[in-house]
Amino acid sequence: MSACDDPQALQAAPKECERHAAVLREAREEIGATHFTAATVQHLTSDRLRILDQLAYRFGKLQDTLGLRVLPGILDLSEEPFLDATPFAQKLQRLERLGAIPSVDQWRLLRELRNQLAHEYIDAPSLKAAALTRFITGVEDMLTVWRHVSADAIREPQS
Repeated sequence: MSACDDPQALQAAPKECERHAAVLREAREEIGATHFTAATVQHLTSDRLRILDQLAYRFGKLQDTLGLRVLPGILDLSEEPFLDATPFAQKLQRLERLGAIPSVDQWRLLRELRNQLAHEYIDAPSLKAAALTRFITGVEDMLTVWRHVSADAIREPQS
């Protein structure tokens, strides 16, 4: 079953992405400073930890919804669908050529940031600080990708 086989689900996915993006924007604004140090990560308040958790959760949800539902739907709608077994990297390259995503490399970097954030780095506060600082920048990049996809690739059907 392709991403377009359920038009209702395809319409719901961008709305879900916008919800994740809205929470990301709010949490990003609330977290404030974008540069963490070994000292600041060792003294994070529970409120700031909750905001960072929220950022990580919504970042992942936005990336997953884009990657699993929205982007495959764009490929289906472009009348250039792939077989389900086609590697995602190949699909990303086509999406970049279609202008649906700004850059394959950017998408991969965002995926790497997400994976790095999964590590706690309990005994390495400098590594955690660097990962968090990169992640906060990555949040802005993920929001840029979403704006690009929503503005340039998702079109409401014309009546």
